Amino acid sequence: MRKDQKFYRNVLKELKPYDPHEVPYKVKLNANENPYGLPEDIIKEILSKAKNLEYSRYPNANSVKLSETVASFWGLNRSNIVIGNGSDELIDYLIKAFSEKGRRIITSVPSFAMYKIYSLINDANFVEIPLEQNNFSLNKDKILEEAKREDSSIVFIAYPNSPTGNYFDEYEIIKIIEESGCLVVVDEAYYEFGGKTFIPLLSRYNNLVILRTFSKAFSLASLRVGYLLSNSEIINEVRKVKSPFNVNSFSQLAAQVVFENKDILKERINKIIEERERLTVRINKIPPLKAYPSQTNFVFVEVGPKEKLDLVYNWLIEQGILVQIIYEPTFSTSRYFLRITVGNEEENDILIEELKDGQKHLPK
Repeated sequence: MRKDQKFYRNVLKELKPYDPHEVPYKVKLNANENPYGLPEDIIKEILSKAKNLEYSRYPNANSVKLSETVASFWGLNRSNIVIGNGSDELIDYLIKAFSEKGRRIITSVPSFAMYKIYSLINDANFVEIPLEQNNFSLNKDKILEEAKREDSSIVFIAYPNSPTGNYFDEYEIIKIIEESGCLVVVDEAYYEFGGKTFIPLLSRYNNLVILRTFSKAFSLASLRVGYLLSNSEIINEVRKVKSPFNVNSFSQLAAQVVFENKDILKERINKIIEERERLTVRINKIPPLKAYPSQTNFVFVEVGPKEKLDLVYNWLIEQGILVQIIYEPTFSTSRYFLRITVGNEEENDILIEELKDGQKHLPK
């Protein structure tokens, strides 16, 4: 296939299709999913109500019922929310609505990969500001320096950050909101595991957007539901680029039921938090691994130089354990990490035993 023909896009030449790394496994700890799933009673309620859906009709264009339920919980209304197919789709909408060819989109690195991918797809100039090496904190001054340029339009901040798992200083984020002149998107995908939010500040700042997802704490990763909160002016612009029937009826229904029963899920969320702390302590007893404190449902683990990372990762793959490699040369050309989802107790025990066995194969 020739790619010098006029119908190919130059901007896509360097992009590779997303690879989900579908290999056989016995323990899946690479996608930050909820290991406990939904309680049986919630599943039964979803399936019971699903019988009444009109499958021959298009879904509600703006997910009105789900929008009203979620927005009212946060003291907002329908003019403050957009529902999407996971937060991924909403990131794409934000870039379509508030950026364009030649404009700059800024984020820290390492951070969520989809900020970069959607920026490049939409032909924006993507600017990565490395986190501080010692504690993974924001380089606020450098972000503001870049954001204040006339051609900058959006700053993405994951809070807590993925993949490092830490919260950034709230004051520094507020300074970026106040001084950048950009749309500032605070991605709170892991809110339920840390509990900090910028939602109370939405009424104070007209350039603030909050992203949330049902994929992590709410166990709906397979149905792809997320939501975006902001002021009505921002929401109106996003709706201009939103597909009219973007979220299917079954996903809207399932998210509605889950959100209405979210208190039932707290026990499972607390289990994940407890296992996260236990996993962190146990990993730190296996040299040369270093697990950093996390406010998410995963643990960020520094392994060492590339040869050690390859040995550890390949050993886990051979044992049927999937984890995620994190290497960001913009951040560091010598530091290699694994991002390990917090599994259930049995899965975490298997991981620890295999990490201990794998340690024996590392060079001294």
